[in-house]
Amino acid sequence: MDVATFEDLIDRLGDDLSRWPDDQRLAAGQLLASSAEARALYEEAGTVRRALQAPPVRAPAGLVDRIVLAAEKLPREPAAPVDEPKDAETSGESAPAGKVLPVLLLALCLFPALAPPALLGEPGPPISLSL
Repeated sequence: MDVATFEDLIDRLGDDLSRWPDDQRLAAGQLLASSAEARALYEEAGTVRRALQAPPVRAPAGLVDRIVLAAEKLPREPAAPVDEPKDAETSGESAPAGKVLPVLLLALCLFPALAPPALLGEPGPPISLSL
């Protein structure tokens, strides 16, 4: 058994060699006796298992209340103003809010219907749109 195979088996079967199939357990034991890298992997797997089996860390009693009280004591600052787009600043004019997108959509929908057929590259009757 090589170290890569050993690592794969530890990842799949865990670090308790007694649960491994007999032939793999014997090969793993021989590898552990001869390879420092395999022993390091085995020790890491044991450390991870013990960490996962440890009881969960609990917050001290009253921690949430202390955080809320501390937050309430902080000075309240007004929200920072939203920066305007640079185009509006440089032109000195800005479009009314909520009016630009509908106008653009209307123009995109009506342009093909209003344009002469020669502009569209197709001879024939004007295009009609059904929305």
